[in-house]
Amino acid sequence: MPALPTSRSPVTRQAVFGGADGLVLVAGLIATLGAVQPHAVVRAAVGAGLAEMVGMSAGAWLSDSEGGPKAALANGAAAYLACVVPSLPYAAVTGAPAVLASGVLVVAVAGVIARLRPERGLLAVAETYGVLAAAALLCWLTSLI
Repeated sequence: MPALPTSRSPVTRQAVFGGADGLVLVAGLIATLGAVQPHAVVRAAVGAGLAEMVGMSAGAWLSDSEGGPKAALANGAAAYLACVVPSLPYAAVTGAPAVLASGVLVVAVAGVIARLRPERGLLAVAETYGVLAAAALLCWLTSLI
């Protein structure tokens, strides 16, 4: 596979930002609710995804006038998709199958985000998955309270 250029368009940068934010949010929701209220995961993810879409689009638009509306919309759309897609297995199954399927989707989306980042190789992978793991761990610990 050819290497991607190290500089990114504003649309790609904003999509990475929104996608990473949405993915961290859904990882936290799954870690917090997945074991104790699995029926609530999809509803929480869709609601959070919609809030993410509006908030991240507005935040990108208000904070980055050079990126333009297309970049802001890419941010919000990526946040929504990254937040909702990993929750979808909970709409069909519960227990270990839902956890496994969600985990696979989280890893896949994180892989796309790591690939689109301007950093290359192990640094991008370690940072992307490290942030995700830290957020999931903190949320899971919160679920024990």
